Amino acid sequence: MKKNFFYFIFIFCLTSCTNKTTSGDAGISEKNMEEKVAFFPVTSFIKGQILDIRSNAANPLKIITMRYHRDSSWLKMEDLQTELAPFLQPLIDTGNLTGMFLEKKFLDQTLDAYTFTYDPIKILPDSMHLLHWDVYVKPADGRVTRIYMLKKIDSVTQQQLTWETGKWSKIVTLKNTLAGNTEIEKEQMIIWNF
Repeated sequence: MKKNFFYFIFIFCLTSCTNKTTSGDAGISEKNMEEKVAFFPVTSFIKGQILDIRSNAANPLKIITMRYHRDSSWLKMEDLQTELAPFLQPLIDTGNLTGMFLEKKFLDQTLDAYTFTYDPIKILPDSMHLLHWDVYVKPADGRVTRIYMLKKIDSVTQQQLTWETGKWSKIVTLKNTLAGNTEIEKEQMIIWNF
């Protein structure tokens, strides 16, 4: 039943997205801004995945890597949503972000996936920490295989989430240095399919 729901959402997104982009588009026209766009409901999808993990009743393994030190522990089910909470806000769906982000979609044959890419169309307010996200969908069966998100934590720190459907998630914390480089401060991987 859950698989059918996700297939329906995917087909809905493919058929209802009227925002066409071409490689020659230099800007966003007012007509494109007014068109109704249906974003894939990323937040609902991840919450559904969390429910699936809980229903399997096997505690996920959490692996934290900081610089050259690695530590692992079993994650309690009640702490799973807390660990992923930064990526459950803001709610990503059609209703609230269409005025701030633009969806582009294409078939990436090297990944064998439809790629839905979401980038800001204007300067984001300071309260908006979400900077970018991608959804990868397998063309053969319409299954979401991966989600990638990028959030701003503060002026020098960003976090990336990579969600591999049914297998694992990884949160990478990046810090900008005074020299202008970006360093990985921390990696946190949660594995639930062994």
